[in-house]
Amino acid sequence: MSRALTFIAFATVLLSNAAGAAECPTTASAKKGFSLLQEEVQSEYRPYHGPIIKIINRFGTSQPQTVFSYQGLIELSLMDGNAQQANHPLSDLSSVFPLKKGARHELSFVSLSKDETAGTKYTYRLEVVGQETFALGDCKYKVLRVKQTTMRGEEKLDAWTVLYSPDLSAQVARIYEEGTAQEDTVAYERIRLLQR
Repeated sequence: MSRALTFIAFATVLLSNAAGAAECPTTASAKKGFSLLQEEVQSEYRPYHGPIIKIINRFGTSQPQTVFSYQGLIELSLMDGNAQQANHPLSDLSSVFPLKKGARHELSFVSLSKDETAGTKYTYRLEVVGQETFALGDCKYKVLRVKQTTMRGEEKLDAWTVLYSPDLSAQVARIYEEGTAQEDTVAYERIRLLQR
């Protein structure tokens, strides 16, 4: 193969790699909106107001679900065809960010639900226990492993671990029953920028 043809082939590989790399959302481009995808799940992340992100989840042919989240980590409200839930924070959520390995936070909320007993407080515990790299297709992101526990008084309601990308302000995976025989990981597989 001549040097000219070798150079053209090399340049073509570089250009195709650059094109592929350009499709990976960055901290800056993610602020314009992106989708996380799994086999039958698509989640669109769009900026809403300041640190609040609007997430639209689509599950196959089911009706979409809308979530408003603080920095993509702390759920403030969830709405779908069957349910509407909202949480009002009593704690300063801005003090949680930026997240750092080893950090622990305990946040208080009240549920804004017509069925909730007035004055019932919820505690949302966050513990950043590690850091790793997570792949979404050809795109790789630094993620923090965050253990999350929801308490109502002394009663534990939920517990799981999320892999959270600070660059995307998004949860890319959830791990249920971590460390047990029933451990189950639900993770996104691909990412793409939204077309405006």
